[in-house]
Parts: sequence; structure tokens; C-alpha cells
Amino acid sequence: MGRGRVGQLSPAFPAAVTPQLFVRCDNARVIYLDHAATAPPEPRVVEAMLPHLTERFGNPSEPHALGRQARADLDAAREEIASLVGADPSDVVLTGGGTEADNLAVLGRAQGQPGRMVVSAIEHPAVRRTAEVLARRGWEIAVAPVLPNGRLDLIELWDLVQTGDALVCVMGASNVTGVVQPIADIAAICAEHAVPLHVDDVQTAAGAELDLSDLPGRVTIALAAHKLGGPRGVGAVIGTGVQSLDPIVFGGGQEGGLRSGTEDVAGAVALAAALRIRQGAQAPAERVRRAALRDDLEARLALPVVGVEVERLPGHALLLTGYRGDTVVRLFDERGIAISAGSACASGETLPDATLTAMDIHGDAARSAIRITLGPTSTAADVDAVVAAWTELAPALQLATEASA
Repeated sequence: MGRGRVGQLSPAFPAAVTPQLFVRCDNARVIYLDHAATAPPEPRVVEAMLPHLTERFGNPSEPHALGRQARADLDAAREEIASLVGADPSDVVLTGGGTEADNLAVLGRAQGQPGRMVVSAIEHPAVRRTAEVLARRGWEIAVAPVLPNGRLDLIELWDLVQTGDALVCVMGASNVTGVVQPIADIAAICAEHAVPLHVDDVQTAAGAELDLSDLPGRVTIALAAHKLGGPRGVGAVIGTGVQSLDPIVFGGGQEGGLRSGTEDVAGAVALAAALRIRQGAQAPAERVRRAALRDDLEARLALPVVGVEVERLPGHALLLTGYRGDTVVRLFDERGIAISAGSACASGETLPDATLTAMDIHGDAARSAIRITLGPTSTAADVDAVVAAWTELAPALQLATEASA
């Protein structure tokens, strides 16, 4: 089987793979190419939040000096977050991460009698599984299909969306393929039907410009700081649609009553700092640099690329190797290179990812996917290392596949 073809997959750890494939120099630095999973801590973000983990520890709900300082810091962070994505500060609700942000945006429109929602076929589990819970409670969930290139089928979407729907959910850019959706067109369709739109922009924010100011209708987006070089457990729901959400967490009425609980000032400051880096003046040049590295990597590996026909996030490469993706990931890991498989693992079995299935990529082809995602710390030397590792691994994998056939 040639390097550009997808055929029978090798077993998880085929006997024909020789032991030297697993040799690793533990003193070498790890080449981290899994930025879509989480980004390495950005030193400027750590520096910004550190004072709020030490001396500036006040509760922003308290009237004393420390509390007032915390409130001022929280308000400043909220204002910066809003300005960086084209929103109003009153439309920023801080959450405990991207999953909670998605849950609030979906469940916040599902507090009454069961109704109808439209959810794209490529949603993150934070949206997809929430929709499945609603379906068990009597909600009608219509699934909007995507084309084989990973883009939402806008004609089908227009036909699916109905006036009176509670919500339409669309992932801004896929965490699996990196394919970017035409959100302005989707927002226009939703506005024409007077239906709110929620966009999971957790992945998008790391590699594309966000600007809510020109989007029509009621729109919310979800963000997560850890995809941007910030800490885990920090996120936000932002947009004009925030004002019409119902709360799903109750308590002291913080965050406009939508997310009760003592506010995480350090997390808010970190999210603002991370967004400043990923959405600020230097971000476009960094995206161009990252895309050039990604394109060089794909050209040199000469493997089938998923979503290459349309716009993708600049650091995203989903490749079909022709061999089990989990095996390839483990072999790269033994060489100190961190990448991920393009299929979801459950109960020890590698299953085709729902996004790939929605794109009509099934079976062995889907299971052969690997995801390499570059970030601000990625270099040309990292690309060279991946190419060198694959050049070494591919012949052994080929022999293992032939031996197990």
C-alpha cells in the first residue's frame, strides 16, 4: 500500500513492528503538536493572573477595599474580553470552561416546555450530548448535515430551520478537522427565521478572528481559556443572545444571575490576557506563519488531508495515514512527539469520530486519522521532526500490515 492510500489497518501493536520503533530519548524535549487539545501555558497569561492568586485575593462581591479592587479587576477583564470579540461587556458571562458555556447556551433556552432545536452533525459533545439529553426529555432535535468537505450544507440548513425553533447550534471551527464554518451566512439564516444562534468558538478563537459586531440576530459564542494559552476551568458565553437566556446555576446571582457563584477574578484576567494575544494586532501574522508550517508539513507527508478544499484553522492538519491512528500516535509518542488520533476512544476501542462519519468518512479510513495541530510555539524544526519520524515509521507499519493481512 502506498503512503497516500488508505487500506487495511494494522493491529493496535502489530508483532511485526520491531522494538526499535519504541526507543525514546527521555532527556529530549517533547515536541508538542496537539494544540487543539490544549495550548501550552502562555507566560504572559501566567504573569497577568499571578497577582490575583496571591495578594489580590478579595471577593468581588464584598464592599471593603480588597473586594472593591477585585470588582474593578473583574470589570476591567470583562470589558477587555468584550472589546476583543466585538461585544458589549454586559453580554459577557464568565463560566467554568467551554463545556459549561455550551451547556448554558443550550439549556438556557430549554427551561420551558419541550420544543425544537437544530444542531449541526459535527458538534462537540458539550453540545451534542446536551441535545441528546433534551431529546430524551421530549425535545425535537433536527440534525443539520455537512458536505463531504466539512462545511455545513446551507441549503439544507435553510430548509431545516423553522420560525419558533428555540436554537440553532453550529461549531465555528471543528476541533477535529479545523474546517471553519461560514458563520455570517449561518447567522443571516437564523436571523431571517428569528431563531437564536449559538456558536461553539472554543477552537475558533485560537486561530481565527472573532467579531460579533456585524452578526445579525441573537447570537452567543462559547470560549475556553485553555485553548488560548490560559488555564483550564475558565470560559465564557458571549453575545447579544445572552440577555434572553435562562439560568441553569442558581445561588447568589453573580454574572447577571446566569452563573451564580463567587467570580474567578484570576480566571477572568487570564482569559482577557489570552484573548489579547490570540485576537490582538500581532495575531494575523502569527496565523500566516502557522499556516505556512502546516502547508509544508502536509506537502512533505503526502498523505490524504481532510477538509483541504475549504478554509481551515491555520494550525490544523487531519491526515489519513492508512494505518490505525492510535498506533501511529503511540509510535510518535515514543519519539517524543505529541499528536492525537482523529477518532474518539471509548472503552478501549477506537471508534470513527462523529465528525468524520458526518463527512462520509467511515470504517478503516476514519480509524486511520491522526490530528497534528500547531500553535504559537511550533517551529520548522518540529515539522522536520514529524517528517523524519514518519519516514522511519511508514515502512515498518507497511510491513506490519502486510504480515497481518
